Formats: sequence, structure tokens, C-alpha cells
Amino acid sequence: MRLGRFLPLLVAPFLCSACAAIPLLLPGIPPAEEILQQVDARQQALQGLKGLAEVKVSSSQNALRGQQVLFARRPAFLRVETLSPLGTPVLYAVTDGQKLNLYQPGENRYYQGLFRASSLSLALPPDLSPPEVVSFLLGGTPKMNYEKASIAAERKEGLWVLELQSPSQGEIQTLWVHPQSFYIVHAEFSRPGFSYRVAFDDFRRTGEILFPRRMLLTSADPPTKIEVEFQEMELNPEWEAHDFLLPIPRGAKVLPLP
Repeated sequence: MRLGRFLPLLVAPFLCSACAAIPLLLPGIPPAEEILQQVDARQQALQGLKGLAEVKVSSSQNALRGQQVLFARRPAFLRVETLSPLGTPVLYAVTDGQKLNLYQPGENRYYQGLFRASSLSLALPPDLSPPEVVSFLLGGTPKMNYEKASIAAERKEGLWVLELQSPSQGEIQTLWVHPQSFYIVHAEFSRPGFSYRVAFDDFRRTGEILFPRRMLLTSADPPTKIEVEFQEMELNPEWEAHDFLLPIPRGAKVLPLP
């Protein structure tokens, strides 16, 4: 079995503008650190979600679409249940950021091993880490360890543009941030040999949190596009002890991850 054909199930997104009206940027430019603190506070206010989403994954090797049950919890916990057209799970995937377990009910096969980008290379861009996947599903992106930070005003979009650089690591991260709500509208990240872009749209208030219902992640090498549109969700849910466990079913054939 080629495991890759079942794996576009581990993430998820849509690129658009984040709101109908262009936000108002006040005169003057605040310090970059001030805006970064606001962005961090907003992202930390959302620690996890449980939801149902329509997920589309397209790459040079795959073009798949289906409903996913998604559990995501910081820093790197992820559970995905891929549903058939009848609503029954056809694949389970669970990771804590280090171990990865997969179960395919149709063949009663259970795969286990360490999380490696190569295990999911047909579903996700290579080198995308579990914290990056989880942050994406929670409407953001992890802040890189930067050495330099700068800020500029993008008045056409009405957004602050933060650029974080780590010359010693060859990494650059750019964030386009809403000036009142401090959510990330879109972001780009580049490191040696790999770059990707995320975008968020259709922000709606759920309790005290503005959350994007549509998300997009793209990378150019290899060309990959992951779209997620949430239909139902619960933010900062109560967690059960078994949410990120995947016991081996009775009689299942246990195999190592390829």
C-alpha cells in the first residue's frame, strides 16, 4: 500500500482578504516589538480547537477533497479523522509532534513510528513541522527566533507588515497584521531550501475570539496547496484523556511507518 494516498488528511485552508472594509492605520508607526506582543497575546489566547472542516489538498501527485474531523492543540498535538461520503472514518491519524500513529479501518492496518516530514510528504510540504501545522489550523503561525525585527505600514491593505530576520540561520518571516484585532491576515516564511505562505479569511467572533473559517497554505517547491474551510468548531474546548491517543484495534496488523 502507498500510504501517501491517504495522508492529505493531516491538514488543511483559503486565500482572501480578511474583512470587507480596509482597516484604518493611524498616523505614525508603532515599535515592531509592541505589535509582536499583541500578536503573541492573541495567538496564546487560543490554545486549541475541535472542529469539522472541508479539506482540499492539491499537489503534483495528489488532488483530494473531503471532510475531516480536526483536533488541534498547542504546541504540536493533532488528531485527524478522514470521513467517507457517508460520514464514517476511513483514516485516523494522531501525533503529539514526536510520534505518529495511523489507522486504516478498511484494511485493519495500524502504522506507528516517529513523526517525520517524509512520512507525510505526499500530503504536506516537506519540512513543515507539527507546531507549524497546528498553528496554521489555529489561525496563525509560530514566531521564529529572530535577530532583527522591522515594521512598515501597508496602507493599501490597511495592515502592519512585520519582518523578522535571522541572518545567522538564513530565515525570514513576514507577517501582515490587522491594526486593531492583531490577527494575522497572511504570512510568509522562508528558510534555506523551503518557503511557504499562509492566508486566513472569513473571520467570525466565537465567544471572545475572532477566528478565520477559511485558511490556505501554499508552497512552491514542491507545489502544494492545502485549503481548509471550517463548518463547525469549538475553541479552547475541554480535552479528554483519549483525544490524542489512538489505541491499536483488536486484530489490526501493526506496521512501521514507511
